[in-house]
Amino acid sequence: MIEELRIPLSAYFYRRKARITQISVRTLFQTMQREAENAGRPIFKAVRRSLGDAVFSAISFAYDRPVPFLENAGDRVERVYGFLLLVEKDTMVTVFKSGLDVAAAFKKTYLESVDRGNVERAIARHDAIFEKISLRNMTTSPLALRSKTLESSDLQNSIATTSAGRFVPHGYRVRRPDGSYSATPSTGRIAVRSDRVDHEQAVTWAVEIMGLLSNNVGEASAFIRNFARPVELSRIGAGVMPTYLAVDTMALADAIDAADVPIRLVTQAAGVWHELTRADTDAILLDLEPALAIQPSGTDFDIVDAGAVVIGAIKINKARIALRTLAIPSLTGVFVEDGRLAIGTDPNRRKLSKYIDVEDMFSVLFSDLALAYIDGSLFRDEALVGGGINFLRHLLAEPVLATTTSEKGTFVAGQLEFTPGSVFRAVADGLAGEDVLICDDLGDEWADFIGVTAEADPAMITFYHAKHGVRSLSASAFHDAVGQAIKNLGRLSLVGDVMASKFDGWDVTYNHGHAATAIARLMRGGTRAEIEEQVRLASTAPAVLKRVVLVTSSLSRADVENAFERVAAGLPVRPNFVQLYWILMGFFSACTEIGAVGYVICQP
Repeated sequence: MIEELRIPLSAYFYRRKARITQISVRTLFQTMQREAENAGRPIFKAVRRSLGDAVFSAISFAYDRPVPFLENAGDRVERVYGFLLLVEKDTMVTVFKSGLDVAAAFKKTYLESVDRGNVERAIARHDAIFEKISLRNMTTSPLALRSKTLESSDLQNSIATTSAGRFVPHGYRVRRPDGSYSATPSTGRIAVRSDRVDHEQAVTWAVEIMGLLSNNVGEASAFIRNFARPVELSRIGAGVMPTYLAVDTMALADAIDAADVPIRLVTQAAGVWHELTRADTDAILLDLEPALAIQPSGTDFDIVDAGAVVIGAIKINKARIALRTLAIPSLTGVFVEDGRLAIGTDPNRRKLSKYIDVEDMFSVLFSDLALAYIDGSLFRDEALVGGGINFLRHLLAEPVLATTTSEKGTFVAGQLEFTPGSVFRAVADGLAGEDVLICDDLGDEWADFIGVTAEADPAMITFYHAKHGVRSLSASAFHDAVGQAIKNLGRLSLVGDVMASKFDGWDVTYNHGHAATAIARLMRGGTRAEIEEQVRLASTAPAVLKRVVLVTSSLSRADVENAFERVAAGLPVRPNFVQLYWILMGFFSACTEIGAVGYVICQP
């Protein structure tokens, strides 16, 4: 019956960890049937048959699964047919599958991931034209754009790669002289657009791809090399330490909502398994969002929460970083099940923390700012080699901020200006140099100040976010400002029906608490009508420079330069600087994504 098999050329590729035998394959097939609900007799089964230079094994059978769109389906099930085709060649293994999967025990014993560099050389080779690419941001900040997908007939000629180094290729589709290929390096999935083929043609294609993956010769496409590059864990230098861990909550949410192979979160009460409600699931995802600090502990590393309490541990192995434990209270007693099975029947049910580890749903940052561990691989952003010069270009030194003593100052009835010595006063007195200046603080604020220059080429629109704090390299002072800035990036266009109500709000004086001041919100640029016209001209200009500026007294450019000098010299830096760096890099990157430029005005 295997002669009737017709499948697309899409499979998962692995390196073989141990010798596969007839006994191990038979055991695999028995386990798959035993774990399936009401498994039928195999439609076909083949155990390690030779075909050319390869050996293949295959099985197909039907089983029952709950009807996914019925609650409390009871005896109502749907009959599903699945197949699995396993191809072996030298030290490589290929898995074709649909409706069935390799048992976890078999995968752990015999299979390991293919190196990303080998996938790139095999698929994203020098003559490949990129049509689609999915990217992951290297930052752990929940505020920044975490992922994006780009598509074009030729991406190399369609996009700018200014911020490419901060993104990791998650998957891509390329056009080559020999066909259209797609690859997801993190999972080892490779496919080529083709008609459905029989098992012999599938084996022949698998052997061809395995040969390419085994070849370490050749160069990947120049386009793919613009992005963060995969490196081996052994390349972590002496003295380089992990500093922060972040769970990939978006990937976890996607897995829960997946249409093809969904998972569910369950917990047990009085001996009965129950699926978590959407509210409970969302609460767990929210608890998992903050980045967690990492500190050395013997040969391993502890994960600590904001109160410096140890809540987990990681271990850096030769091939991967393992999340050994993660004891966040909301995760207690929470397990992951295969969503295709009835609640409580999944024999491979595992703790949520273990699932996050096995599926590599976490990122790790290091004291070497160029490194990030994402999707189970270590990456290096080569753009950071050279002391953070590009980063420092976004930091503008302003001496007046070294003398500020507050954010807004004090308020009394009738006062005409913000208090001298406040960051707000510094912005109003000259740090914001645009022709039009509007105070948008309080209420439905998009920024603390909005600056507009229409009579220039290009026109300019700037959102200013002003903060005061003690001088340090701490990231905590930037959380709120960066969050507000990123949240309002879409407002930079200054267009839409909402503008009428915004002008009504700006056409009154600034009132803070119980103090009704005489500070005008329309601070510079003429009458309301004149300012409205200037805003209209700037927002509709053919060329507009959009800027988002964090004005803060809590940061010194010299302190940042000194930290980068330590990085360049191979010396360790404090974890708070690493977090500061990634928060601001996330901010700069988010601005770039919408065609704006991010800056920080700080102390010299």
